[in-house]
Amino acid sequence: MAKLELFGGEKGGVGKSFVCRTAVQYHLDRAIEFALFDADRSNPDVKRIYSSLGCREAIFSENEKYEDKAKSIYLTATNKQTLVNLPAQITNPFQDWFEKNELFVLAPEDGVEFVLWFVCSGGYDSLMLLKQYFKYFRERVSYVLVKNWGICDDWESLDTNEYLQSQIKEYGVKVIDFPKFIGNKTRNIIDEKNLTFGAAREEQQFDSIDRQRVKSFLKKAYRVFDDAGVFQVASIDKPVLKHQENNGLVNVTESS
Repeated sequence: MAKLELFGGEKGGVGKSFVCRTAVQYHLDRAIEFALFDADRSNPDVKRIYSSLGCREAIFSENEKYEDKAKSIYLTATNKQTLVNLPAQITNPFQDWFEKNELFVLAPEDGVEFVLWFVCSGGYDSLMLLKQYFKYFRERVSYVLVKNWGICDDWESLDTNEYLQSQIKEYGVKVIDFPKFIGNKTRNIIDEKNLTFGAAREEQQFDSIDRQRVKSFLKKAYRVFDDAGVFQVASIDKPVLKHQENNGLVNVTESS
């Protein structure tokens, strides 16, 4: 069964694209075949950074003239694992996409599993939006709840919310503690230069501490992904892989 990994959280500024970009690098380093879409028209940083990998634009909209713009996302997911970076404030057109295309009917027939990544800031608004997601999607998708420690370091409001905790248990939500990236200046340079994490850990303009920060962050994030089992790796016996980007091409090579 192919998985359609949808990276959202509805609220702006919670780190949706940062988590998505980390997941992209994970797939590259683990040599997992995947397709990539960016649906964030206001700030398509995933498409900008990964255009050389064939990242495509998709538009979720209630406007009928865009009704086929997101169709390629689902059709691609019928053949291979597909990652999608979602924009903020997408609830209505996103749900409309599921309803008009009857995707919950088609998915079992086509062997597609929806995985909804909800990147959370721990704030009241973010938690209320999570409630809305549970109310609509119910058991029809798989969930990954991302506690983004780069945004929030106090999760008592989530951990003590009886309703949300009951929903997390009922729907078998995978909850992960996404690590904070140490070094705001380093991260800002990565964003400013549109670097992939793979390029950043080899960036010669960075000093050794900057490059180690990237490597350390990826190591922590990958451990979180692996411990939660959020991605299906072909074989644990295979060596960890890393990618090299040369003139827009991606070659997968065995790491030393």
